Amino acid sequence: MALTLDDKPKWMAALVGLLLAAGAVFAVDAMMVKNIKVEIETANNKIVELEGKIEQGRAAERKLPQFREEVKRLQLELDKLRRILPSSRNTEELIKKIKSLVDQGDFNLRRIAFPRLGAASGADPYAEWPISVAVDGTYHNLAQLFNKLSNYSRIVNVEVVNVNALPAQGDKTVSVDFIAKTFVYVEPKDAPKPAKPGGK
Repeated sequence: MALTLDDKPKWMAALVGLLLAAGAVFAVDAMMVKNIKVEIETANNKIVELEGKIEQGRAAERKLPQFREEVKRLQLELDKLRRILPSSRNTEELIKKIKSLVDQGDFNLRRIAFPRLGAASGADPYAEWPISVAVDGTYHNLAQLFNKLSNYSRIVNVEVVNVNALPAQGDKTVSVDFIAKTFVYVEPKDAPKPAKPGGK
């Protein structure tokens, strides 16, 4: 039995037509337009995210010269610190420095001994390196020697000073034994990897 609207009033036909049109619009919206809206919203969100990343990149690019300056400044600081606390013993350089200071102070160098470098102790990132020195000279020159050692670019501490008068007082009046302790930076070793569970 077919449904006809011929014998019904016109407003009823218009109402049925309006309902059918609304249903069609709702069905199209539910099936196609809604998915398109979701895709558009996702694309908009992605665009906003990408624009944010682009802005971050531009901001980083603007700061790049500043970062390069900072790296250069830190490198200079590192070089300065490596002169104060080098990562190698530089024995030859130290011998030259001490020999030069001894010659300038008009000393007789009796002994200079470089023991083996000790290990870093505890959490300290450096190892002590006590250098034994023995010279003959005068009190005045000794004070100048210690002063020049304190002004050396590398850290040098003078310890265990033994001063004895020479039996024959000439141009040299004292015999001096001391320890010139310096330090060497020890690169931290990587922490050992934890053993795998169940491994040997």
